[in-house]
Amino acid sequence: MKKIFFSLLATCAFLLVTELSSSQAQAATQRIGVVFSESSEKYANTTHPGGIYQGQTVSPKVDYSSTYNKELKAYLLYQQQGFNVEKIYEKDLNSLEALSQYDAIVFPYTVMMNHQQRENVKMYVRNGGGAIFAFQTARNEATKFPKAGQMDLSPLIYDVDSWVMEWDNLTEVFNARFIDDVVLGNATVSNTNTVHPIMQNATKELGKSKLNLTKTDQEWVEIIKPWQGGSATPILYFSDYDYTSKPQTMKKNEFGAAHAIEYGKGRVVQIGFKIFDYINIDAKADWQDNENGVAYTTTRGDNDAKVFMKHALKWTAENHKGNTPRRYNLSLYSDGVQSYVAPSGQFVFYSTVTVKNNGNVPARGTLKVEILDTNGYVVGQGHERYIPGLAADATTDNADRKDISTHSEKYQIFMPGNLAAGTYTIRTSFIEGRDDRKNVDEKFATIAEIKTLTRPKGSNKATIAVASMFQDITTSNSGYYDVKNLQALGIINGSNGKFNPQGTLTRMQATEMVLLALGITTSSSASMKARDAKPGDYGYAQLATGIRYGIISLENGKINAHQPMTRADMAHALVNGFKLQGFSTNTFSDVPPSHTYYKDIQALYALGITTGYADNSFKPSGTVTRQNFAQFVNRTLYANAK
Repeated sequence: MKKIFFSLLATCAFLLVTELSSSQAQAATQRIGVVFSESSEKYANTTHPGGIYQGQTVSPKVDYSSTYNKELKAYLLYQQQGFNVEKIYEKDLNSLEALSQYDAIVFPYTVMMNHQQRENVKMYVRNGGGAIFAFQTARNEATKFPKAGQMDLSPLIYDVDSWVMEWDNLTEVFNARFIDDVVLGNATVSNTNTVHPIMQNATKELGKSKLNLTKTDQEWVEIIKPWQGGSATPILYFSDYDYTSKPQTMKKNEFGAAHAIEYGKGRVVQIGFKIFDYINIDAKADWQDNENGVAYTTTRGDNDAKVFMKHALKWTAENHKGNTPRRYNLSLYSDGVQSYVAPSGQFVFYSTVTVKNNGNVPARGTLKVEILDTNGYVVGQGHERYIPGLAADATTDNADRKDISTHSEKYQIFMPGNLAAGTYTIRTSFIEGRDDRKNVDEKFATIAEIKTLTRPKGSNKATIAVASMFQDITTSNSGYYDVKNLQALGIINGSNGKFNPQGTLTRMQATEMVLLALGITTSSSASMKARDAKPGDYGYAQLATGIRYGIISLENGKINAHQPMTRADMAHALVNGFKLQGFSTNTFSDVPPSHTYYKDIQALYALGITTGYADNSFKPSGTVTRQNFAQFVNRTLYANAK
């Protein structure tokens, strides 16, 4: 019996060692980056006065403890746990290609990033990268670093305008809304979740069902709330405390202290408290402020925190086949539409317009209404309203009930009283993007609705009707809604009420469509050195403008304006025009890495704009029909909204 028992012990030990060896071997082959942010360390060490800014109180910015020490702790922790870990710096955040070399990236207290760096990180995760954000990231705008003696305005989120978009374009990665910064005293972070793989593996290694991290003094924590139906799962909670600065907001075991999130093909762990304060690292290193890597004396839970961080990284870095697609899905409609002649003699048009977020990512942009004559010229003043944030949450019991997923407003437009008899187009559109963004690929209309306004001759009234769709496109057509949206946006036009969906699209027509989709006005001063085109030729200005923005290129010195647009040229036009980013390990059988537009085609695949054909080919030399291109352009509008 003893021999059998010994044999069982030996077998179990062998299996355990084998499991650990396999796990350690995998960790050693994965490439992990820890961000060392020079700006975040500089920001932590700065002080700024308080004051009043545009009627809002700005608190003084005090000297924080070293951010560098947290970054060094993360680096040494994962190094000691057997991970293949490297230091990466702010310059690496400027390149999606550089980030894509890593299986996972750890952001300890990295709060200073600019818009493009955040976009790169977002796309890195969406493409399949893993990330750990320890105590949030990206709230502060690196390009507007507060100068000495000036107030630190970052807490006013003045670049974002809405708590819905607290982390700017990274907000959709967290799949949650920021609620508040809260002080907790004598607080405990623990877990009720034992199902998630991170918690299963952590509790198994620790040999207990609950983690306990306690801090006896007061500390600031970040409170966020996942949107309903989203992919953010709380895995640690603020489970207990003796004091809170916001008793009207805080409730025990209601708000997550850490969340596991799936976004696109990637995985993220977001941690809303200062977890590195609990961790003790015994190593000689260039520690700042004489901290020497020790845990804060007011904390308990060093081993729990270390084990949690280990399995959080393993979960985010592991190779998996999951995909939580990004669904940008807004609806737009107007009702109560009427028009009349006012006593002033002006012709008045008024309505109520509603825009609603039905997707799983937040949106922001400008709601715009304009009335166009038959030549496309705007009549009257039009109407615009900037909406700083539409949450990806349609419930009424969301966060602190301040999330807005639907926006409705009444408006009126005054037109000349001598408005000529005829039929006009009422276009209501939503122009996606931050109000202060100026780049052509960052502000463009994504959805629209069109109605017609007809004023009979000699009448002081007008009739409103839904604009007719192309006769040769029915709802059974796979591209119906793409074509309908682009028609409403004014990007495509038909002829005699027809669209000719299977007609071949020329290079000139494709260029014009991309320019219209980006909202780029054709430049009369643009020129090109094409052997087969000269100024004054039909479409010359559009093509020359397209070359200026990288939408189209010369082919052996020719523009070939009336030649069919190929699928490879289409990929190049969309990627260059919209500044798309995406990397994929998938390789189409007929698009080798040596192909001129290999990276462009890979980007379209990574973003889900194209899937290729069933035989794993892309057919780069194949021509594009009018309907195909409309579908690709509409998908690009939705895929690239920021």
